[in-house]
Amino acid sequence: MTWYNELKFTKNPLDIRPNPNLIGLKEQEKEIVNHILKEDICFVNGLTGSGKSSMLLRIQRILKNHEFIFLDAHDLPTKFSLEKELKKKRNFFDKITFREFPKEKPVLIIDEFQATDPRLILNARSKWENPDKRFIKSIIIAQISKHLDNCSKSFKERVGSKVVAIRPLRHDELKEMLKRRLFNRKIKTNFVDKFNEGALDLIVKSAGKNPRKVLEYAEMIFDYHHKRFDDINPIKGKNYEISHHVVRQILEENNVYVEAAKKSKVAKAAKEKVEEAVSKTKKALPDGVENEVLEFVNAEPRTIKDVAKYFKISNGKAKKIIDHLKKVNHLVPKGKKGRMRLWEVGAETKRLMVES
Repeated sequence: MTWYNELKFTKNPLDIRPNPNLIGLKEQEKEIVNHILKEDICFVNGLTGSGKSSMLLRIQRILKNHEFIFLDAHDLPTKFSLEKELKKKRNFFDKITFREFPKEKPVLIIDEFQATDPRLILNARSKWENPDKRFIKSIIIAQISKHLDNCSKSFKERVGSKVVAIRPLRHDELKEMLKRRLFNRKIKTNFVDKFNEGALDLIVKSAGKNPRKVLEYAEMIFDYHHKRFDDINPIKGKNYEISHHVVRQILEENNVYVEAAKKSKVAKAAKEKVEEAVSKTKKALPDGVENEVLEFVNAEPRTIKDVAKYFKISNGKAKKIIDHLKKVNHLVPKGKKGRMRLWEVGAETKRLMVES
């Protein structure tokens, strides 16, 4: 028996997989739907765990009168054929009238777009853009990075300003997410009420306001009680409260770093320091070269040599830029590539980049 079966849930309410029951992203939802109805290309951008895949799933639930082809670029087989996928969408009347492709054009969604084969991008674009062979209604692409590195300049121009940024959820919205997930209609009990406010606040802060981690850390608490107490699990009792101290103990036992969440003033001061550093960096570089480097490294960890090659500058100049970004806490080390140090964008800076 699992912890959620013990609490009379039929399935895991804290499952981290995409879930269309989103919180606080109504404006982004409207934007994407509008782009689809206008038969546009649209780029959905957001950090890992921010809800991109859940949003794409929700859009498919909302537009029930549309056909969708959903592709996860990471999982596509080598011999994937867009033509075959399109033909699968033909209805009975399409087949008896010998239509090669469906009359009702489907919407193409490509998640993890950075891993997409450029040839597939060209093929999809031609089937959306060509007036004589227009078999796709709209193209929605999604990825973490703001930079579209694997497609042509003309494709980027087609995307233009049609970008929907999945914003980070606020503290109260993340708590509301747990409240919705942990309500058991069968027994009319909301297990979020087992936590005191301090305990919920610690989960959200320790997760860095990442929705996926909030769910993961909340599940740690329930799973811990289930495995430790078995049939006498106190969560099933009426008067048991999960305190701030209990949450900290369980998270630390699971190697979750909670030190930064102990004092909200310290965490706030650290964020303000990063924001100030970002502001100073932008003012000191009117040509935006450091911001461009941050965007490039944000796509995936890079070495000084990678930066020099991409921006066509010397290794020495690339090193100066990396050293400065490191100094103001924008970049942090991330292992090595051969003998060279890899750098990635720090968590706070990533958040600020999405919010800006």
